[in-house]
Amino acid sequence: MKRRALVASIHMSTDFGSPPKLPAPTPTLRTTLLLVRHGARFDYANSREWRERCTRHGHELTDPPLSALGQAQARETAAALVREKPNLILSSPYFRVLQTAQPLAQSLGLRIGIEHCLAEFGHSPEKIVPPEARMPVLPEVDEEYVPVLDRLCRGQFDQATGREATVDYLRRLLLWKRELASGRFAGQTIACFSHAASVALVGALVGAGTLEQAGKFAPCGIYKLISDDDGRTWTVGARGDDNSAHCTANDPTTCAWGFADLKSEDAFKKSEAAWLEALALGPTADAPAASTEVPACASGKLVGTPSERAVVLVGCGFAIGVLATLLLGAGRRPAV
Repeated sequence: MKRRALVASIHMSTDFGSPPKLPAPTPTLRTTLLLVRHGARFDYANSREWRERCTRHGHELTDPPLSALGQAQARETAAALVREKPNLILSSPYFRVLQTAQPLAQSLGLRIGIEHCLAEFGHSPEKIVPPEARMPVLPEVDEEYVPVLDRLCRGQFDQATGREATVDYLRRLLLWKRELASGRFAGQTIACFSHAASVALVGALVGAGTLEQAGKFAPCGIYKLISDDDGRTWTVGARGDDNSAHCTANDPTTCAWGFADLKSEDAFKKSEAAWLEALALGPTADAPAASTEVPACASGKLVGTPSERAVVLVGCGFAIGVLATLLLGAGRRPAV
């Protein structure tokens, strides 16, 4: 009797027919990226004056400040961004971009970390002063912030102009995309201040096939991107191709810009080919940078390891089809 009772007790306490209980999935936190373009440029609004004064005093032409209107736009943009409650502010090293970030930093009591992944298209690192040199003029700059990419970057630069190759610009945006998916920013709201060409980052995050599909970026436009899986995938919560919701005025010399607005059809086609090459090569840190401004498939020269060359060949084969389609499109619009 005791043995039968014990067996019955075991059967009552163990439900062998039920599926095993799995541990609850780890909840993910929403991460929000606020990508902001700088405001109206002083040099665009006062081209001759800026050039003459820089030449007279030996100042750098490529690092202008904001115009008076640009500073007003930055204050209006800060008022809009405060409602998003960002807890981290990062910026391109260029002065006009740091000035655009400054009102938000002052409103929130935050420092501005200088992130070189966010630097300008056609970046010339040697011409831009280091973060510690900005601090006396912009005390909000966090000179102790450790950037993902060092100040001199890792790409190839034109020997005559010092400008970064297009493919290497795009590859450092892909490096920033990877950093956003690293878990470092999970659950945070990050305000990243950059340039018009950083619309390519939006394209990278949402999987755009071409730079033209990435769209345009208005001065002080705000792209709001949201990730609910720790930065692996992103959706666009608000577009930055129009700033009219928070800016009361614009300067026609600093207008909404996209890669379709490059100065010539040839420049546009090279940029689209560079995009495909960058996607094939991957982020800056993953492989040696391409050796020339002209993509490897266009120049007839392939660089890198054998495995990298194989990847480039596949990407460039796809590029030929895309560029053939682009050639049938309408002419390019003038540059901003």
